[in-house]
Amino acid sequence: MDFVFSGKKIIFNRVLSDLDKFVIDFTRVLDKNNIRYVIVSGYVSIVFGRSRYTEDVDIIVEQMEYEKFEDLWDDLEKEFECMNTDDPKHAYQAFLKEYAAIRFFRKGFPFPNTEFKLAFKEHDLESLNNSIELILSENRIIISPLEMHIAFKMHLGSEKDFRDAKHVYDVFKEHIDRKKLKLLLKQFYNINDSKVKEYLSGLYDV
Repeated sequence: MDFVFSGKKIIFNRVLSDLDKFVIDFTRVLDKNNIRYVIVSGYVSIVFGRSRYTEDVDIIVEQMEYEKFEDLWDDLEKEFECMNTDDPKHAYQAFLKEYAAIRFFRKGFPFPNTEFKLAFKEHDLESLNNSIELILSENRIIISPLEMHIAFKMHLGSEKDFRDAKHVYDVFKEHIDRKKLKLLLKQFYNINDSKVKEYLSGLYDV
């Protein structure tokens, strides 16, 4: 895989998929409205070559007042539609402020869609505040820290999640902060568990 990794920035050139184009178009609206965001979960593995299908892209955004959300909603409505409600005030008060996600999809195409929620859990804030800038074929998107992605996927515990974690770990094995990853695994997961050793081979060797 041909990529350049430099601190908190990854440059990766490849042919864009339809899912990539959906993510790029959606996050471009967030950037236009100066909304801090981070993409987490499955897409982070998929964007780096994990071969599996997903119907949703998980996006965590900064806490914001209703007025800022309403401006964002007005911009998103030009191309996207909310699956939960057509009322921005209802979306904000009944979903986002209750720490529930709302979903947006491209008009006329329910899949894929974004699962859009405000940051409030500790690992949400960790991902938002320590995110990585990914330049994907000259398009800028923001993704979660690789160590956080791997640890949280191991914490979720399904076979799909284990394989998501393993894929990112194997691709970036020479670049991740192993000390940080071990610390995160201890917070989210039993670091001595055999599943960690099975999927994250060599983590304990150094």
